[in-house]
Amino acid sequence: MKQWALHLMAALVMGCSGPSEPPPTSIQPIDSAKVQAAKMNLSTDAELAPCNIQVSAENDLLVLKGGVPSQAGKDRAETLVKKVEGIKKVANHLEVQPNTAETPL
Repeated sequence: MKQWALHLMAALVMGCSGPSEPPPTSIQPIDSAKVQAAKMNLSTDAELAPCNIQVSAENDLLVLKGGVPSQAGKDRAETLVKKVEGIKKVANHLEVQPNTAETPL
């Protein structure tokens, strides 16, 4: 009788240990429309438009790369892209390069 009970318990446990769904993730990837909206926000700023800032998305993180003419421009770039709905995290890898926006003579 004890063996029968053990076999029944083993069958029940094995039946419950099948594949389960992966846990839900809190990462909401940034889609291309949001990346384009962030680029548009940067292109409307007089100081930042000529800087050719590279904008990309890595999961839920928006990444900024390139050069800007001032620290204020670097800070403003981050503020402008955060105005896009759904963008909360920004990796601001912009480098302050004072001659970035100047055009050669």
